[in-house]
Formats: sequence, C-alpha cells, structure tokens
Amino acid sequence: MTTPKIQVQGLKKSFGDKKVLDGVDLDVLPGESVVVIGLSGTGKSVLIKCILGLLKPDAGHILVDGEDWSTLANDEQLLRMRRIGMLFQGAALFDSMSVWKNVAFALLQQGMGNKEARTRAGEVLELVGLHNVEDKMPAELSGGMAKRVGLARAICHKPEIIFYDEPLTGLDPVMADVITRLMQRLHSEFNVTSLTIAHSMMLARTFGNRIAMLYQGRNLKQMSPDELDSCQDPIIRQFVEGRSEGPIHLQGNRT
Repeated sequence: MTTPKIQVQGLKKSFGDKKVLDGVDLDVLPGESVVVIGLSGTGKSVLIKCILGLLKPDAGHILVDGEDWSTLANDEQLLRMRRIGMLFQGAALFDSMSVWKNVAFALLQQGMGNKEARTRAGEVLELVGLHNVEDKMPAELSGGMAKRVGLARAICHKPEIIFYDEPLTGLDPVMADVITRLMQRLHSEFNVTSLTIAHSMMLARTFGNRIAMLYQGRNLKQMSPDELDSCQDPIIRQFVEGRSEGPIHLQGNRT
C-alpha cells in the first residue's frame, strides 16, 4: 500500500454570501499527521467535507498524489472512498446494525462475505481494545466504546488516509488519552496519512507532526508542535492560551 500525499490549493467554499473557506492552502506529506485547529465555525469541518467529496468547493484544487480529486466524477469518487477511513465526531454508528456490521460496513459494501468480514471486524476490534462486543448494538455502548468502534471502522478496510473530525469530543480526560494513544499507535502501525480536526491542544501537540491553524477561512500557518509553542503571532497565541481578550473578534463567530 502506498502512502499518499495530500495538497489543498486555494480552496474556496461559500454558503450564500458567507465565505467559509477563502483560499486555503494545506499540505499533508506521505505518512504525516497534520492537525487543523481554529475557532468553531472557521471552516475546519467544511475543509474535510470538501476533501471527502461531500461538499463541492467553489474554487481550488484537492490533489492526492497529483490526482485532482475535486474534478472526479461520481463513480470515481466511490473508488476514492475505498482509500479513506473516517472517524466522525459522534462516532456516527448505524443504530440498526450490530457492532461488527458497523465496523465491517465498507467491506460488506465492497462485496466481502459475512464470515470473512466478521473475522476482520473482530481483528480490528481487538486492536482498539474491545473484546466480545461484535453482536452488541450501538445503544449498548458507552461513549468511549462507541468512539473505539468508530475507530475500528475507520481502519477495517485498510485505508491509506484517515480523517478524524473532533475525535475527543464528549470524552472524559482518561478516555481522551486512551483514544489519543490508539490514534498514535494505529497511525504508526498502518503507515497512513492522517488529517485531524481538533479543538484539543493536547491532541494537536501529541498527535500532530505539524499543526495548521485556520482563521477567517484561511490557513494562517503550518508548524511543528515546538514551533507552535514558540510562535508569537498574536492570533495563534490567543487561541493556544485560550484567552477571550486579544485580536480574535469573537462577536458574530459562526458556531
């Protein structure tokens, strides 16, 4: 399996007269983990949805190993999804499906038989520390267990790229540490390219090889965790330190 490079060039997306992305440039190198931070409503989730093909950008390009994903036809987009794993903010499990069917969903959609798919689902559930839960329903899981099931689903079909949308939302500090460590381990073992949307500075520092901050629809800067801590840009410093007073204008910020 190759490890792809992602390049976002001049990406723009508006909803009506509201500009959400206003020329975002972002590079994720092969095998790298990049974490995108920024205020709520600054376009982080819209960025991921554009890369996934769930939203069509108004302008710009999304290149994966040089192929422009922003111009793919619908049937080509389906093939693209086989290369991608996604952990959604709320796990987004199918309530009517058992745990193993949730985990193996992509494999079943690709035509794999139930027996083989269930075996693979069991293997990845073991990887995320869950045992004998294959036949449980999502309603029977705690928040931390559901998040780990979502993580198992993201890696079950052996993707080349994994996207994480606020993976620590709703978790207590101990479970947040568990999920962070799992993400680090799986990133290393599967040799994937990772792009994460996060508010957690702990996650950004521990999981990101580089960190990008979006502000007012643009990427202010990409930097290593060490560079983030030493950066004197007043907007970045205010966000990292969690201060309400400073150059960031909170009034009217989209949520």
